[in-house]
Amino acid sequence: MRAIRFHYRPIRYLATRVASRRLPGVGAGRFGFVRLDDVERPVIPGPAWVRIESRLSGICGSDLDVITAQDSFTLEPFGAYPFTFGHEIIGTVTDRGSGIDAWQVGDRVVVNPMLACLQRGAQPCGACARGEYGLCRRVGDGSGSMIGFSSFTGGGWSRYLVAHESQLHAQGDVPDEVAVLTDPFASAAKAVLLEPPAATDTVLVLGAGTIGILLVRALRLTGWSGAIAASARHAFQSDRVGLAGADTVLRSEPELFRWAEALPGARLYNPTLAPRFVEGGPSLVYDTVGTSSSLRQALSLVREGGRVVLVGAAGKIETDWTRVWNRQIRVAGIFAYGRVPWQGATRDIYDVSLELIRAGGLDGLGLLTHVFELEEYRDAIAVALGKSAHDSIKVAFRPGE
Repeated sequence: MRAIRFHYRPIRYLATRVASRRLPGVGAGRFGFVRLDDVERPVIPGPAWVRIESRLSGICGSDLDVITAQDSFTLEPFGAYPFTFGHEIIGTVTDRGSGIDAWQVGDRVVVNPMLACLQRGAQPCGACARGEYGLCRRVGDGSGSMIGFSSFTGGGWSRYLVAHESQLHAQGDVPDEVAVLTDPFASAAKAVLLEPPAATDTVLVLGAGTIGILLVRALRLTGWSGAIAASARHAFQSDRVGLAGADTVLRSEPELFRWAEALPGARLYNPTLAPRFVEGGPSLVYDTVGTSSSLRQALSLVREGGRVVLVGAAGKIETDWTRVWNRQIRVAGIFAYGRVPWQGATRDIYDVSLELIRAGGLDGLGLLTHVFELEEYRDAIAVALGKSAHDSIKVAFRPGE
């Protein structure tokens, strides 16, 4: 079968990091490290595992960070090379291990990609025992932290992969173009449920890509009725983030600062040798972009004593952290997988996300904008990277033979 795989070559990776600033897709080019390979279909590794045929698998911002060599080397120990990309997966069960009764061949499933203690057949580490399996201590054991970054499970950017029965969730009647958004929606919803707005908060969402739009929607679906301001670089993003529930859409950095400065009691400061900042700005900022520019904006706009929540795949970022300590700003990072408080109980974020999706929470957003075959992987990556040129939001693969 065909599989889009990552071959880790450190020197080439460093060269690509420099070259991709001008040629973002160079990592998937002739001299890059992303290849469409012929591989054997993965073998079911045990009685509690199934083989899945991938029907749709999304391209995530974290995948693009790897392809453009912009992610942090901090994550190197958590991959297993070469790996097949694709952790946003919906598929169909085609074969199952001898110990499985709950799942049948032909079942349509959404796959939670996290590989923690349970999937490794190990006793729970401290994090897994608390239900925080996204923080599993065993992810550096050499087999990969997730499907899509693991050499033995395969990934969604191929026709077949394997998954543990605990990673499967029934798709039911949720349409494929909505179900494939489960993983990014879980990222957004977990941020909202772990760092929810208080009644007195002024909320700003930085970014209107897939995560930003879904985070605005998650705020509304989990009960936030207060005002939401969001930043969006492109007109097509403005329309979608407004549809998701944003009240105010800000299209440029000057607009962001004018909006923040106009909040009651706010004041703009312009140091001579440091970035401008606002006192009395928004009290809660969700940064869904994860770049030096977006973090700089977040720390410059958030009010004294406020919160900045980093959602998604922020990498190696250099910024001025003075306001964090001087104005007691709290910065929190969110990783998608684990348990969250929901309606008086503690539940898995995938269960909560699918409950909201099944209730129609994402209907009408139209976030899946482009679908490609595996052989078109260079075009797919170019479209995912070139949002403004293609009006792309979520781009996905439909794997075939």
